[in-house]
Amino acid sequence: MSVSPDLSTPTLSLAERDRRWGLLRDLMRRNEVEALLVPPAPVRYPADTYLTNDLPGSAVILPLEGEPVAIQRGASLAGSWLQAQELGEGTWIQDMRFGPRAPAMVRVLEELGLTKSRIGTIGILSGPNLLPYGWTPQPMWAYLQAELPQATFVDVLDEFTAVWLVKSDEELALFRFVSELAERACQVMLDVTKPGVSEIDVYAAILHEFHRHGAGMAHDLFLHSGPDNLSWDAPRWLHRAQPARVIQNGDMVLSEMMPAVGGIEAQVQMCVAVGDVAPEFHRAAEVARESYERGLEAIRPGVKFGEVADAMAEPLERAGAWHITPLIHSLTPLTMVGRVTRGTDRSITDRFKQVVELPGTDLDVVLEPGMTFQLEPDAVFGRQQVNIGGNVIVTTDGYEELNTLPTRLRFANS
Repeated sequence: MSVSPDLSTPTLSLAERDRRWGLLRDLMRRNEVEALLVPPAPVRYPADTYLTNDLPGSAVILPLEGEPVAIQRGASLAGSWLQAQELGEGTWIQDMRFGPRAPAMVRVLEELGLTKSRIGTIGILSGPNLLPYGWTPQPMWAYLQAELPQATFVDVLDEFTAVWLVKSDEELALFRFVSELAERACQVMLDVTKPGVSEIDVYAAILHEFHRHGAGMAHDLFLHSGPDNLSWDAPRWLHRAQPARVIQNGDMVLSEMMPAVGGIEAQVQMCVAVGDVAPEFHRAAEVARESYERGLEAIRPGVKFGEVADAMAEPLERAGAWHITPLIHSLTPLTMVGRVTRGTDRSITDRFKQVVELPGTDLDVVLEPGMTFQLEPDAVFGRQQVNIGGNVIVTTDGYEELNTLPTRLRFANS
């Protein structure tokens, strides 16, 4: 992919709003529910913003007939919604309310005359792979049950997810935009990474590239360095009082970037070798790249997600490599996930009393045009890890690849 010199942020239209609400109301009719109740969702699963096109953290009620209602936590946020409406910005919901969300949800259902109805829910009775029990706090759920004793709650998460996974042309334009921002940030990381530079300097340069184009982060930026590197998740100096590591010759520097704009997330895994790295890193890079290519070859409509995950795992199994992170997963929402970890090194399993390797989820889901994925093959030999990957769209006849820089091991300039 070539990075264009100028970027213009795509927007979502009222036609996109009507498309989404229409699909969800079709879902409601199939399940014979009279309202859809969406509790405030976590940032990795921004279900509320899918309906509001606005600030996260709303509880949303979408009735089968009539206008939806969204509820934010209190009066401190009312001014920003008022100003957005006065400026004609892209907010989709006119009936905004501000206050404790559980009582407000009950009040809305009373106003609509739906307290004895079948009500569709997501994030209450079940959840996606990272939150299998849902994301609704138990006190909120207990309050709703107590105040709505004659309502019947129907879990429609799977059908909601199926709608959410297949992107429209407008959503795909946003996905391409965020993927291009990720490509630029990978170039920034490559330019900055060198011996003597702190991890903080690399981290700040990456975030600056996203923020100057109006992108937020769906999760903390991951960044780690070292001559043997088994780390994942956010750098520890973000959460512990300790200095950041200074990059040295022989290090492998790995980053997982998760930019998001308009509720659409992209991801890349950028891996930069600094100077003379251990031979196992070069071997791991070859295996990871082969896994990536096998994933591209397997992606097409009609194929089960698990078949793509298996195709990507085969080069690792043949080479005797293990992996720390999933080789592939869906994006917005992150619900279809290949096996997360497999073959964990004994230096880890011998050290801790319990180290559980998480399985894949939604492996039987059939790929459709418009679904978005990150291929992020991770190959590890012993303690030497290479993790690469970029964003892909399923098309009518195969795939559209959106990133090139992070899909191979790169080498820092001396």
